[in-house]
Amino acid sequence: MKRQYKVVILGGGTGGIASANRLLKKDKSLKNDILIIERESHHYFQPKWPLVGSGEMELKETWKAMEDVIPKGMDWIQENVEQVDPIKREVGTDERTVQYDFLIIALGLELDYNAIKGAPESLGKNGVCTNYLYDYVEYTFECLQKVEEGKIVISKPVSEIKGGVSAENSLFTMNDYIRRRNRNVELVFRSGRKELFPVAKYNDNLIGQFNEKNIDYKLNSELISVDGEGKQAIFRDRLTGEHHEVPFEMLIITPPMHGPSILQDTELLNPEGWVDVDPYTLMHNKYTTVFSLGDASSLPTVKMGAAVKEQVPILVDNLLQRMQDEAPSHYYDGKTACPIATGYGELIMAEFGYDLLPKETTFLDQSVDFIMNLATFDTKNVM
Repeated sequence: MKRQYKVVILGGGTGGIASANRLLKKDKSLKNDILIIERESHHYFQPKWPLVGSGEMELKETWKAMEDVIPKGMDWIQENVEQVDPIKREVGTDERTVQYDFLIIALGLELDYNAIKGAPESLGKNGVCTNYLYDYVEYTFECLQKVEEGKIVISKPVSEIKGGVSAENSLFTMNDYIRRRNRNVELVFRSGRKELFPVAKYNDNLIGQFNEKNIDYKLNSELISVDGEGKQAIFRDRLTGEHHEVPFEMLIITPPMHGPSILQDTELLNPEGWVDVDPYTLMHNKYTTVFSLGDASSLPTVKMGAAVKEQVPILVDNLLQRMQDEAPSHYYDGKTACPIATGYGELIMAEFGYDLLPKETTFLDQSVDFIMNLATFDTKNVM
């Protein structure tokens, strides 16, 4: 295998694969000169996992073999990224060192269950669930089928998260599941954030959804501790510092998340821990041979697959310009789409940009429930 590539891509998720595919389509000369470094043997479509947890999909529908999604005409090594030197333009893995002319960082983000006391050892038993780990998603639905009374508690942290509305998707589809079976179960939602949604139009509709469905919700409420055996979740009020215990029969944890820790000592991250790129060109603010997109990046938009779809063409066009020693001239306006499932087969389609104003693409009022197959939406609009 070569030791020098025109383009090295860190990460084989949606952002990395889509960027590689578009690069090769736009510049055939890059054939056999693009390397993807990805340790996983499978490509997971994680936006579908909350639907698995709610019983709307099967887990086997959410992944493909990595070798089946890597575009032909490029190399893939299944190794861990251990270091990146943007000055020497080198990437080190656990097996080798590779040099690059240009680098795309699409490493995604990291889940931090350790930030919640008792969470790591509680997962997968006593009704403590998460839809962010492949090995635990099916347990979520197992628990949902068994709950006959008590509370289902769903948490969302103040930190940036991937699949920005996954907690809400779980909440509303589980509420639908429970109500259709007339069970004596209360849905409880606790979010560390100060608002339900950053766009006023959709935020107002979500408040109406919570009230109409009689869902108990509180904002500025961060999950800090879990007692699985005692079935207690402890939340801290971010405004007052007070702690509150919430009993549960079932708890669905959305953990705090942060950027790729392997890059901490590289000057590639901003102070908040995300890859420090220009929000419009997606080029690194210091190293002009480095680009980033998706969950790992500092782009100030909701971290969704639909955002990646909009980012990929901008990144690729700007990268190709840099290859010609030209300044990047293509601009990303923050456009993203957040399909918020309000029940089985119904959703709010939130579309907006950096200005937090709706940018809707249908003739419908997308803040109001309409029928769509949520299980197929993301696949068609991202890959």
